[in-house]
Amino acid sequence: MADPGTYVDEIRRVICFALEIPPERLTDTTPFDDIGMTSRQRIQLLSRVEVAYGVSVDLDELDRLVDIRGVAEVISEAVAAQRAGG
Repeated sequence: MADPGTYVDEIRRVICFALEIPPERLTDTTPFDDIGMTSRQRIQLLSRVEVAYGVSVDLDELDRLVDIRGVAEVISEAVAAQRAGG
């Protein structure tokens, strides 16, 4: 599996752009609830990163998308599964 850290900067960029917040306000573990991200916005984020990395993530994983680190881990696992042919 790829290191989830590989995806952190791009995910942070997408979130900061979408929510119009400065990158300094968002660490890898800042809870999305703390920055006012709604569940709808989490679904939109998931859609954007799926397109960006050419993967498909089950909506059951939505509960893991609570911070940048969680999103990076989900994407890392999806990329690894795709590479393995699963």
